Formats: sequence, structure tokens, C-alpha cells
Amino acid sequence: MIRPGRVFLSIFFVLPAVAPARTWAQASSAPPIVIKDITVEGNRRVQDAVILGRVQTPIGAPFNPDRLSEDLRAIYGLGFFDDVQMRVEDFEGGIKVTFVVVERPFIRDVQFVGNKKLDTSALLEKAELKLGSVYNPVEVEKAAQRLKEQYEEEGYFEVKITPGIQKFADGDVRVTFGIDEGRRITIDQIVITGNQGLTAKQIKGVMETQERQYFILRGTVQRQKLEDDVERILALYNNHGYLQARVESHDITVDRKKARVTIALKIVEGPQFKVKSLDITGNRVLPLEDIRRQVLLKPGDVFSRQKLHETVDGITRLYGSAGHASADVAPLVSQNLEDRTVAIRLEITEGPEVYVERINISGNVRSQEKILRREIPFAEGDLFTSSKLDRAKQRLTNLGFFETVRASTSPGSDKSKILVNIDVVEKPTGMFSVGGGYSSADSFVGTVDLSQRNFLGRGWEVAARFRGGAAGTQGTLSFTEPWLFDRPLSAGFDVFDSRRIFSDYNFESAGGDVRFSHPFLDYARWYLNYRLTDDRISNLQGEALVSLGDEQGTRVTSAISPSVSRDTRDNVFTPARGNFSSLGMDFAGIGGDSKFVKFTGATSEFLPIWFNHILALHLEAAHIFGYEGKTVPLFERFYLGGPNSIRSFKFRALSPIDANGVKTGGTTQVLGNLEYLIPLPFNLRLAAFTDIGNVYGFSTKVDLTNLRYGIGGGLRWISPFGPIRIDYGINPDPRQGEKSGAFQFSVGSPF
Repeated sequence: MIRPGRVFLSIFFVLPAVAPARTWAQASSAPPIVIKDITVEGNRRVQDAVILGRVQTPIGAPFNPDRLSEDLRAIYGLGFFDDVQMRVEDFEGGIKVTFVVVERPFIRDVQFVGNKKLDTSALLEKAELKLGSVYNPVEVEKAAQRLKEQYEEEGYFEVKITPGIQKFADGDVRVTFGIDEGRRITIDQIVITGNQGLTAKQIKGVMETQERQYFILRGTVQRQKLEDDVERILALYNNHGYLQARVESHDITVDRKKARVTIALKIVEGPQFKVKSLDITGNRVLPLEDIRRQVLLKPGDVFSRQKLHETVDGITRLYGSAGHASADVAPLVSQNLEDRTVAIRLEITEGPEVYVERINISGNVRSQEKILRREIPFAEGDLFTSSKLDRAKQRLTNLGFFETVRASTSPGSDKSKILVNIDVVEKPTGMFSVGGGYSSADSFVGTVDLSQRNFLGRGWEVAARFRGGAAGTQGTLSFTEPWLFDRPLSAGFDVFDSRRIFSDYNFESAGGDVRFSHPFLDYARWYLNYRLTDDRISNLQGEALVSLGDEQGTRVTSAISPSVSRDTRDNVFTPARGNFSSLGMDFAGIGGDSKFVKFTGATSEFLPIWFNHILALHLEAAHIFGYEGKTVPLFERFYLGGPNSIRSFKFRALSPIDANGVKTGGTTQVLGNLEYLIPLPFNLRLAAFTDIGNVYGFSTKVDLTNLRYGIGGGLRWISPFGPIRIDYGINPDPRQGEKSGAFQFSVGSPF
């Protein structure tokens, strides 16, 4: 049995033995008794050096019982020992002091018996008992209490936890926790009283604690969550002008017979306050009109603490964008109980302009530092603005090289200087795979994919891809240098060869392209591509031989393609907010056989709604025409249907049809997509969508009242290499020969 009090008994019994010597030494002229040696006995695991390191009395010092008693207490304070005693004996003309210790047992194992609802690994983490640590019954009791709290967090209020130990032959112990979990107690109802200004539905709407709803919410009681809910309720009232509101009680009544609880919340609302005045002082750098545009409250409004916080944040960001990163906005709110109003004063301390003293970059193991620095739109010595720091984080995230990007600041050497800290966590950017799969466009395919988005850590993107199946084959080699000659000029090329088998004909294409792009303004970029391809249509079948006979044979297409885009998305791979818009054209006729002009325009908007839900809207239109008596080549015409257009139709299923029933492709297309995304655990997203559009061509006129549409849902997995999507689109109005829906499987964003 462990007896912490033994240390004091040891001191008591030692002192009488040494007291006569001490008295004799004081009463005579003989030299003092000297400590010749200090040793340790009884320790098995704890090293002598650790124990003697707590002893302040040195060898050669005069014998001092009081000082040695302090040393004894210090040794016991290590926490490794059940008992500590001190023995004093004659030794070489002086005395020898020996500290005799009895080590506490060590924890060799921790075992849980009876747990079925909670995993052993989770309980072990919660217990916080480390294997190999010293056994301490007080710590074991604390561990049992933590385990009980964990069970209560999950709604098991009847749980009983009994700690115990099992001794091994060498004295070590196994700590055991016997667990009787009992039943999970669920919430029968939440009763709210005292509320008049806000409804019970509004109050429950901000609470994480919820009543049981079968198959939706399990409605379990978690004490900490309930405490947090009290704060959420007060914040709700503060945002509706009730500055003196309080939750007077939040009682839990347990019906153990039914395993149900009732939570009773008693609220005292107090008066509702409105804004009487809002004054701004201290501004010299920025005009008052610019500051007031950030103010979300005006006289006569019901006071809202959240709107006040957002106002302060907006003004602070405004100053940060103007180079005053140290600006401080202090909101002062004075309540007037007589007329139930508040007077708000925003006191601004602008501070000096702040300059970047140093940019610290960490976490880049494979990536060269320069590929991070070139994405940061400021340098050391530049005026610091918070908007540029946000832009730096956005640009680094959009590289696709990093799992996380953290951009923060810390004070510099004086008030006018600031340190910028960029910390990244790299993620895999290379992929090698050999396998097979299913694509909505190609059916079953075999694939070989070798790609690296950050080759040699220099930001180069290289790829070699091959895919083949019943519908054809495709091979591609590509290379991109995003910063040619260390300038923000992206340059790259692609070489490709593909063969596709359609129902009416076969199509073969071989060639390559060279591409350049360069940013301009803050979020815009221009592109210039040149492509040269050798295209061949063969094996026309049935009626297609009549309708498309002129398309059979080989054509050389030489085309230049200028375009511009503007991209404000927060993340190009999985956007949650922002816009991407583009305008482009293809001009074919710089040599070669094809003569056509193609115009395209598209815009995508991403809006965060609530609870991290996202609403995405995409609009697209395109038109193509031939010139100098040439028709538009079949392989350049428009078709809709597939994973990136109208998902209720299979790949290229929508097309103008001639009198022979042959799909001839279109010269004009319009497309719209609306998608609602709900985040799920494990990097999953649930999607609901509506697609609408049509293709118009040689035999059909553009008619926006004649649009095809589809509705459906799907699942997205945000993998390290991009979103993987599975969708099912429903065709609500199938026409002759059409199916009622289609599955779509693809990799990448739909738009």
C-alpha cells in the first residue's frame, strides 16, 4: 500500500539520533561533524543522479539536520517514491548520509473492461495515463473522473467507473477501469420560459443541444455543449438589442425510468435597446465618408453586438488596406435605461504606416523558397497592407502544392515595422497510377498516369498520360513553366494523339500546342495559345455517310486562341467563394485547311450560404462560324451532355439532328448550371444540381424558350489530386429515343 505520509515519520525518527551529536558539537570546541559521503539505496529504475540532483547539501559540508530534512522532502517531491527515509552513520572520521527510497510501482498496462459504446483508443487518450509513468492513485482517480465526463459528453449519465490495480511480480501494476455504461440518456424536450422578445424557435436555432428527432438528431445531453449554448443564447439576445439579458438557470431533470431528460431554460430578457447615436473620432488619414461605409448600424436601429463587431472589423481592414496595420478601433457603448437607447462612439487610433521588415517562410521541404516568394505581392521594405497578405495566402493556396497555408504577422523591431510569417504544410503533388476505371465519356478504360505539379520543387508541371478503352485511345505529354525566366510569364506545350469511336464515325487527331499566359491587374490574366492538329474523320456509317459525307477525310487545323480571365476564387480546386469569368476566341486559318472563328464566354459564381454550405452558379455561351466558303469542321462543333454540361444526358447526347436523324453538332450553345453543396465529414460533399441549356445549329434556330434541362444529385470526394465526382441526373421530359437519366463519373470541378 502506498503511504505518502511516511516521509514525515522518517524525518521524526532520524532527528533524535543525530540531535546528541549536534548538541555535543555546539558545546565543545571540537571541529564540526563533516558529511563525508551521500548515497542512495532502494532505487531500481530511478538513477542515483536524478535523486542526488535534488540534494542541496554537498559532501564536505557540516552536518545540518534541518538542511538534510529539506533535501529529504525534495527527493519525495520527485513523485517517484512511496517512502523516503534518511540513515546517518559514522564514516571515515565524519558521517555518511544514506537516503533509503521505496519506489512507487510503474504503470505497465491500462485496461478497460465493459466499454462497448466508446472505443478503447478514445478512452485511453482521455485517461491521460502514460505507460511507464509512476503509479499515483490520485492521478488514477482524476483519470476515472475524466472518463466519466467523456461518457456524459456522449449522453451516458448512468455510467459507473471503478478503478483498480493488478500487481505484477516485479511490483509494476496494470491499471484497470471497470465500466458499467448504462443507457444513453436522450433529450425529451427543451423548455424555455421568460422569453417574450424572441421565440423559442429562434433560441433553439442557435443551440447545439437539440431535442431528439428520430433518424436525424440523437439529442444527447453534453454538459459543456449546454454551457456553450448559454453563451450562444446571450449572444443572440445581444444581437437583438437585449444587452441585459441573462439565462437565470439551465436545469437538467432526468427521468431514469424512460432514459429521458428535460432541459429547462429560464431567461430574463430585460429591455431592448436601440441606437441613439454613432460617433467616430480620431480619424485623420482616411476620410469620414469612407469609414462610415463600413458602419452597419445607424440611429434608430435595434442594437446588435455582432453588427458592431463587424463594423469594427471592417474599419480595421480598411486601415490595414491603407498601410496602417496597427490601427485600433475601440467601440464604447453607453446605455441609457430611461429611453432604452445606446450611444456608440468609435475611437480610432490610426498609428503609423507599417512596413514589411522581414518575410519568414517555413514548412517548405521540397519546394524551393523562391516559388513561394514570387507569389507574395510585396517585398521586404514595402508598405504592408492586410489585403495583400490575404492575396498572398490565396495565391499560395491556389498553387495546389500545400495542404495548409497560414499567413500571420508579428511585431517588428519598432512600431512602424512588421514581420510577415508564411507557414505551409506540403502535400503530395506527384502521381503515378496504372489501372482501370469507368468514365461517362469513355465507358470502361485502362489508364497510365504519371504527373507532377511541382517537379523538382521548382513549380514545373509535367505530365504523361495514356488512356484506352472500347471508345478509343488518348495519349498526352505536357510541360508548363509558370515563371519563364523568373518572370510571371507562364509558358508550356502539349503533344497529343487521340482516336475516338463514335456511333456514326471514327475521329483521329494528332498534334500539339504552345501556350503563354501573363497576369495583369489584381486578378486578371491573358492567354495566347497556338495549336496545330492533323484531324481525320473516317468510317462513316449509315445515314451519317449521306449527312456528313463532306466531313470525311483529313484536315489540318492551324489556330491561334487569345483569351482573358478574371479569377477571385478563394481556392481554384474547391472554391467556396469568389468568381471566375473568361472570354476567348479561336481563329483558324493561319495556314491549314480549316477556316473558322469561335467565340466563348463563361462565368462561375460561388457563394457561401450558411453552415459552410455553398451555392454555385455557372453560365456559358459559345458561337462558331466558318468563312471563305468553309463550313465549321465536325470536330469543332458543339454538343451537350456529360459530366460537365447537362448531367441528365450522356456524353454528347444533345445535338441538332438533320432530316436523316444524324447528330450534326451545333454552331451555338448556351448552358447554365446551379449547384448546392453540403459539406460532410472525411472531405466529402453532398451536391444537388439543376442544369439547363441547348445546342443550335445548321437546321435549328436559336430559341431560348426551347431549352433542355435536368435535375439530380451527387457526391464529391476532395482527394489529394482534385475532386472526384459521382452524379445522377434525371431527365424530367424525355423525348423519343432519350433515357430518363444518366450516371456521370469524372475527376475535377464541374465548372
